[in-house]
Amino acid sequence: MENELDDLCFDMSEFQRDLFDVQDALEQASVDARGRKIIWHDRTRLTIEDAARRIHAESGVDYDIVQSHVVGWLEMDYEPEGLDETQMEEFEQLIERWISPYDGIR
Repeated sequence: MENELDDLCFDMSEFQRDLFDVQDALEQASVDARGRKIIWHDRTRLTIEDAARRIHAESGVDYDIVQSHVVGWLEMDYEPEGLDETQMEEFEQLIERWISPYDGIR
């Protein structure tokens, strides 16, 4: 039982490290929800897949894990500035449509 608990703690900390790596990479990114692009700090416009490949190459975190975290960031963490309530609702709808093909990986 103790080994299972140790494995769970190790897995959780690995999960958290991977999540932090992705969040760090996306920290200065913004989103064009209508164009379905993540705008990198250097102004490069990336798809979800391209962003995941870039983070994977820089961090070494498994591509599928990175992609899952990028989708989660879009869904839960990214918050655009300066939108009123109506604009925010539209933004959220655009994000939902954008990430809906990834439902199986979250």
